[in-house]
Amino acid sequence: MSFRRIIFWSHLATGCVAGLFVLLMSVTGILLMYEHHLPLAILDGVEVAAPEGASRMTVDELVQTEAVQEAGTNRVSLAFDNRENAPVILQAGRSDAILLNPFTGTPIENPALATEDFMHTMMGIHRWLGAEGEARSTARAVTGAANLAFLFLVISGLYLWFPKAMRWTFFKLNLFFRGSYPNAKARDYNWHHVFGFWALIPLFFIVISGVMISYPWASQLIYAAWGEDMPQRGGPPPSGGNGPDAAETEETVIELMSLQAAVDAAIAEYDGDWKRMSISLPSEPDAKTVSLTRDFGNRITPQQRTNLTFDRSAGEITQVREYAENSPAMKTRMFLRFIHTGERYGVIGSTIAGIASLAACFLVWTGLALSWRRLVLPAWRRRKAKQA
Repeated sequence: MSFRRIIFWSHLATGCVAGLFVLLMSVTGILLMYEHHLPLAILDGVEVAAPEGASRMTVDELVQTEAVQEAGTNRVSLAFDNRENAPVILQAGRSDAILLNPFTGTPIENPALATEDFMHTMMGIHRWLGAEGEARSTARAVTGAANLAFLFLVISGLYLWFPKAMRWTFFKLNLFFRGSYPNAKARDYNWHHVFGFWALIPLFFIVISGVMISYPWASQLIYAAWGEDMPQRGGPPPSGGNGPDAAETEETVIELMSLQAAVDAAIAEYDGDWKRMSISLPSEPDAKTVSLTRDFGNRITPQQRTNLTFDRSAGEITQVREYAENSPAMKTRMFLRFIHTGERYGVIGSTIAGIASLAACFLVWTGLALSWRRLVLPAWRRRKAKQA
């Protein structure tokens, strides 16, 4: 058996085994096309009318409100959009964002909540087949294996796409859809080649980044390629001054600047060149430093963010960390993370990723149809002929 036939039958067998899982991830990938863009667009339309004579609450006043107090102290942040009468966004860990009235501090209706819940459900199916609890580890293994299988299908499909003899007639017939087809088999063959060719590049990046998301060893390979050590989860917390040494004396506590002063300093630093400013609330009220994030892009991708550290005792920003300061391996990993969804290139990138996922659906359908005609249909017809 020739090498090309080995690749062909491996491609066919892999597609038959993993096809339905690839189809499921592709369908949910289409539905997740604007996973973050849609909720952000909805929130951008929310405005809070200012009561007569009222002024916006300070960050320190918001911290004392019931909504923020109930959020706890673990990974809680307040975000402020750079537009008039925008609500304050309260985020606690991975829970749903809560919108706060900036003048009263009370929660208001979040019109994006239904969209976010739908996206969370689709993401659960996309990554874990909708499984919960301990079953997620098994489901994650299945989707991870499907990602690896899909990567093999993309690479082997590229090899098989080109014929043994390079003739213009082949390219003319398989680069574009035809006006008519003699039968369904010819249609599926043509569609499989057309979708495979034009979706190849985006699908390659989507799938290879999906493998990185699915397997820690894939991320380790990225760091190893750059000669870096992979950061370990559960390491020391970032500087935030939340430990017992954050305030050494009572005098230091008295001299600490307010949280509002930290936000004001960050806003002044960029003179309106920002879309959202977030402050991570310290777990201890006497924390010496606080962390802020300036988002000046689509409010999704990290390359359009700046991380700041504000020293409350000195009353100034002491550290500014831009995306460019990340190590090459970290930037590569973040690039792949957001190339998976296309969000690295905004709405256009997400649209391309969604169209590529649609193409993958047709690839699965036409591939399974061609396999059915090759493997099952002849035997079924022979059996039917004998019975006749």
